Amino acid sequence: MGNKILKFLKTNAVGFFLTLASIVVVSLAHWVGIFDILELKSYDYRFANVRGPLTGWSARDSTYIKRGTNVVLVEVDDEAWRLMPEAWPYPRGTVWGRIVRNLSLAGAKVICFDIQFDSPEMKSDYLRQFAEESGDTTLKKIIPEHGDVILGKEIAAARERGTTVILSTKLVKEPNRVPPEYIAQPVPDIMAGHPETGLINDMLDADQFSRQYNIFGYLDYQPDKVYLTLGMKAVKAYLGIPDTAVPHFDPENLTWHYGPLDILSYGKVNNFLTNYYGPPSGYKLPEEFHVPAWGTFPRYSVAYVIDNADIQLRDPEEDIDWMDQFIPGQIPDWIQAIEDPEERQQMMDLMGLGASFDITKSPFYNKIVIIGVAVEVIHDTKSTPFYNYMGRQQLTPGMETHANAIQTMLDQNWIRVFGGRVTDLFYEYPMSHSYLIALLAFIALLLLLLANPIIAGILILLEGLTYFAIVAGVFTQDLLWFPKMILSRILPKSFVAAHHAALTAHLPGPGESLVLPLVAPLAGMILTYTSIVIYRYVNEQKDKKFLKSTFGAYISPELIDQMYEQKQEPKLGGDSGIKTAYFTDIQSFSSFSELLTAAQLVELLNEYLTVMTDVLLQEGGTLDKYEGDAIVAFFGAPLPMEDHAYRACLTALGMQRELGRLRKKWEEEGEKWPELVHNMRMRIGINSGEIVTGNMGSRTRMNYTMMGDVVNTAARLEASGKQYGIYIQVTKETLELAGWEKFAYREIDKVRVVGKSEAVETYELLGERGQLTEQQEEMIARYQEGMEHYRSQRWGEAIRCFEQSEALEEVFPKRPTTPSRVYLERCRHFQANPPGEDWDGIWVLTSK
Repeated sequence: MGNKILKFLKTNAVGFFLTLASIVVVSLAHWVGIFDILELKSYDYRFANVRGPLTGWSARDSTYIKRGTNVVLVEVDDEAWRLMPEAWPYPRGTVWGRIVRNLSLAGAKVICFDIQFDSPEMKSDYLRQFAEESGDTTLKKIIPEHGDVILGKEIAAARERGTTVILSTKLVKEPNRVPPEYIAQPVPDIMAGHPETGLINDMLDADQFSRQYNIFGYLDYQPDKVYLTLGMKAVKAYLGIPDTAVPHFDPENLTWHYGPLDILSYGKVNNFLTNYYGPPSGYKLPEEFHVPAWGTFPRYSVAYVIDNADIQLRDPEEDIDWMDQFIPGQIPDWIQAIEDPEERQQMMDLMGLGASFDITKSPFYNKIVIIGVAVEVIHDTKSTPFYNYMGRQQLTPGMETHANAIQTMLDQNWIRVFGGRVTDLFYEYPMSHSYLIALLAFIALLLLLLANPIIAGILILLEGLTYFAIVAGVFTQDLLWFPKMILSRILPKSFVAAHHAALTAHLPGPGESLVLPLVAPLAGMILTYTSIVIYRYVNEQKDKKFLKSTFGAYISPELIDQMYEQKQEPKLGGDSGIKTAYFTDIQSFSSFSELLTAAQLVELLNEYLTVMTDVLLQEGGTLDKYEGDAIVAFFGAPLPMEDHAYRACLTALGMQRELGRLRKKWEEEGEKWPELVHNMRMRIGINSGEIVTGNMGSRTRMNYTMMGDVVNTAARLEASGKQYGIYIQVTKETLELAGWEKFAYREIDKVRVVGKSEAVETYELLGERGQLTEQQEEMIARYQEGMEHYRSQRWGEAIRCFEQSEALEEVFPKRPTTPSRVYLERCRHFQANPPGEDWDGIWVLTSK
């Protein structure tokens, strides 16, 4: 054994060397970040094209929609641009202060501003300065309180109502300042309301896309003091995490622990991957698509949230006091304008206003409300994994990066990453990635050792597609995503629509998405294949041409390639020995062809033959060929085996058992398959004896097959089984070799099959010994007693026994007859027409 291994390694030393070199080169390239951009784009592909949105109208199912989101967006959008009575930037007192009050009264639990207030409000300062310079005391009295002061007071009032307001801060670096880093806080007048604050510094990848989210930041000269980000502060307030809690890192599990949160970090840093729930909520496809905005998160315009009875929007027709319906004690003007008191009361009851007011119906009740800018002219937009969703470039408002991060944390919907991270690996390279690269590279090498470069190339392409399918499947937790996607594109649209649920990939549950590196392992596989093929082309083509010119006249090119790899010469002829022939066929298969479409027939046959062939190969059988629905196989060659007959019998029982499972599966699939498929049956014929196996055929084309009289008999047994209504028919020779004591069986007949002169003693194989039911055991006993009377020409006793066994026979649809029924008819025939004393008990079959 050691010499064989050493010889194998020497023979393929160059291939192993090139494979190892490919692994090292690709691992180094992966380490220094050469594949990072491609890896990031493949990551985005998994969001936009594999999994798709989790929420919004375009989500594949309602898993997350039913759960609901905890985040609501209040946007400075195009409607606000058009309807707001004030110009941008909006006054902090009359606009933002009022919005804080309205949202707080409407039940919001947390209000987050993705807008900075780190400098005093210019409008208030200008008005006060003008009043001072004019000396007009009346003007001084009518100028409202400073906007920053009003906003601070509204924040304090909101806190009293149970609403936490969180304002944005930013970590600023100014090299010429001492110290060069500081946190830009809101102005003191606003901070007098004691709001919470959170950092909003961007976390961008190499391609300037937003995929990660900071847990906290810190100043270089104060590394022990952490400043939580806006999203973290929102979750802290929402979950009631105490101020004493501090994030601490578990490097072994790459997890940040913070209160009840276990945040799965992206490597050994204070970031995590945001699980984006969908494309930008407010983005809408062009009118020709006739679809609404994506609606990933519920969104409302600032113009409507500020719209109370004492606020006049620019368009009177749209000034409906929208927000009053969610504030206790407030009734919109349009309802009060209803003249009929009864009709007005009905509308109030319908809207849940007045005495029937229910604040839980507010869209802001117990929600985290993020206030920010969604109009692109302000340029607060980000590129996210859904940037190219549905083939449209869609920038996401910066406020939604916080929304997605917050929802990720609240749902514990972390993105798990194999090895901790897949990009920026220079300081923390996971060796598990090299193991993956090596795995795909060595599989490519193995395929190159087993097949010629073209076939190996196709197989390696399939290897790459399989790996891609696995990468996509583990991300969406549906390993059938890739075949489902292919089928959805190649099958008729009507069929796809009818089987939408079956052809739609599942959405992963919270925390189930797993990211595997894609580019580097595929690069290792491709480099391995390319380097070895080039080497072979340069060094081996001459020898291959010589072999083809020498042997190409009488063997197939495939065998030449095999001979070249194994350094063997093909031989015509075969090897004779005691082996077992094995035939199967589907009962009444022509009826299937009449009822099923071509596509259905192919699908059904592929599933059936795959399962049956797996059973055959598991028992060491050799597949000779498929003939339509029939399987032709044998046991005992090319690898000799002492128990070939025993294995053949086990295979027959295993196939019937698996067919039973398939019938149940097809029936559970409902109307996809007709009743005929639900009742599919298969006949099997097995015979053992002298069989010739080997490469047989012409000088230009050979096939490894079998031939001999034993083979023909096995084929006749399979076909003749229908005359007895049995589904596994074996010869006495097979049972003797397999072991009588190992199986349950019953005698079927001594027959002279069509085309044969000698009688064959056959049996029905029913199962392994000790595995039959009591009814089956009783049926065999009565049947065998009947056979003894039959052989002794005691027709009356035989009829009595066969009537008893017939009552115990298994009954199922499409069974044409049973052995008991066959012998009942024979006994009655012989009772009326005795065969004579010299009768040998042999029955002659007149048809196949």
